[in-house]
Amino acid sequence: MVSRRNFFTMIILLLIMIFMFMFSSVLKHVLNEYGTNSYAQESIDEKALRAEYDGLTERLSEKARVLSYAAVTKENYTEGDYDKRVIFLSRKGENEVARVVGSWCSYVKRPMISYNTLKGLDAIPSSQLPEVIIVDGENVNWDLETDALQNLVRNGTCVIFARMPKAKQIKHNEKLREMMGVKDVYSESIAIDGIRLFPGFFIGTEEEYADGPGKEDRQDLNLTIPWYVTGENAKVYMMGIVKDRSRKSQYFPSLLWRHVYGQGKVFCICGDYLTEESGIGFLTACLGEKDSYDIYPIINAQNLVLANYGGFSDENGETLEGIYDQRQIALFRDVVCPSIISLTERSKDKISLMITPQMDYEDAYEPEAELLPFYLRLLNEGYGEAGLSTTQLSSLPLKEKIGKDRVYWQTEAANYLLQSLYLDQPEEYEEAKAVIPDLKTVVIDKAEGAPVCYLDDKVTCQMTTSDVMTHTFSEDLELKSLETALGYSNIVMDMFQVSHPNGEDFADFSRRTSSNLLTFWKPYEGFAKTTLSESDTRIRRFMALDYHDERKKNEITLHVDGFDEQAFFILKLNRDVIDEVTGAEVTDLKDGFYLLDVSQEDVVITVKERKLFYY
Repeated sequence: MVSRRNFFTMIILLLIMIFMFMFSSVLKHVLNEYGTNSYAQESIDEKALRAEYDGLTERLSEKARVLSYAAVTKENYTEGDYDKRVIFLSRKGENEVARVVGSWCSYVKRPMISYNTLKGLDAIPSSQLPEVIIVDGENVNWDLETDALQNLVRNGTCVIFARMPKAKQIKHNEKLREMMGVKDVYSESIAIDGIRLFPGFFIGTEEEYADGPGKEDRQDLNLTIPWYVTGENAKVYMMGIVKDRSRKSQYFPSLLWRHVYGQGKVFCICGDYLTEESGIGFLTACLGEKDSYDIYPIINAQNLVLANYGGFSDENGETLEGIYDQRQIALFRDVVCPSIISLTERSKDKISLMITPQMDYEDAYEPEAELLPFYLRLLNEGYGEAGLSTTQLSSLPLKEKIGKDRVYWQTEAANYLLQSLYLDQPEEYEEAKAVIPDLKTVVIDKAEGAPVCYLDDKVTCQMTTSDVMTHTFSEDLELKSLETALGYSNIVMDMFQVSHPNGEDFADFSRRTSSNLLTFWKPYEGFAKTTLSESDTRIRRFMALDYHDERKKNEITLHVDGFDEQAFFILKLNRDVIDEVTGAEVTDLKDGFYLLDVSQEDVVITVKERKLFYY
């Protein structure tokens, strides 16, 4: 039996606990400034960053013009002019490969010089050779260019075949085969069973892109390829898989390899991986394998965009009630929202909630009051920020639709700075911009174009890189490529599929999204999780900076021009490990890749030889 004294003590303790929990909850509610966008408070000088970017772009263009003219006229070069220069060789200077190479050059701050022939370039002094020649092998006259390219490589130039010559040309050109390290063209076209990607080329894990358990319906790579057998001096990064296991693996078809020829190196990429901007990581990874080290700037941002979040009106309530026994508002508030928050707590992602208050302003339903403060309160507890989506089912002009959205927004959260927009029709940007005065960044679906860029003097564009609902083999390669080149991903989760389902319920939607997000993005946990406003700031800084690096013995120095409080770089070490760093914090991304969070203009990195263990 409990004594009266102990009973009252227990009651008092219980009341104190109840009071403490209720008080903390009430205090959290009262102090939550849901009416402000905490991610919009960071002050950066956007005009100055844009001016730095414009100045850098002009300097690179001018440098390319000067170098191109000097090469043609055989004038002497000023020492240092040819530092980190890129020559693009193609008879078609304006094609998809040229566009990708151009985007890559702008990101790594290198002048790009386009030539349709190398005639005469191989006669310049060795000290003035270009560092890198990127070749569109399908658009080169190899009867005229083979000797010149061979001489340039022999003398120390690095060559990257962004697209290979036709297999028939390689087969009948002995000098080309010798330079590329091709021992034999076993077949000009053969069907393989999959592709093996070895570790260390890209950031992330090695992969086998072949059918198997858990890989159903993911194979979408081109598996009809030429069968190149590479020589002993070639290092293979990607190889074809064939069912005939009687063949030794070194005779399997090589898809991506490096060959040392004379004093130079030749990288061969077999396939159309550089016909889309996601292929920029292939160029970055090749340069990372060229020397003992490489260092280059990245964005360091991982976004999760919930597009077309429609939990604010009951416009499709009857359909959803028939499926879930809950109408649209209740379904999003009580089921969808807790599920998304639970997922992001496990993945550590931040939410960029792109809201659609009303998709059809021509029906009888209007967005309900108090819902926007409810969601903003949740986001301000640490889950992310909010913006607008432009998707609609009505026939209203976009300007009028967004105008109605902003009336609802200003009525419910007038002080919340609205500066991000999900735009499903990029050509309507000017119309959308006119209605949102504080707009800073726009998200568009994956399409032709650079992953990140400026839309105009004030607004950045962030292209989505992945749809979290699908993750095919080609999408995995694209992810690895972009993470390696930019440390950037912009994942979209289209909530229109929940508010307007087409044969798949929310349980299936949730299962697929959580499985993909928690699996395929796990190798990139070393990168920062960001909202759109945060990644916008990082993109502006990334676009504005320039850099110089140098290695003397075991010391690598990095100087950042246009430094603005923070910058991020990838350091790739091929034979060493980091010993000590001043001026930056380091995260080990494995397989020789390191993330540098740079806090000052000058960084000094001391390295030491990697210990090798023999058994």
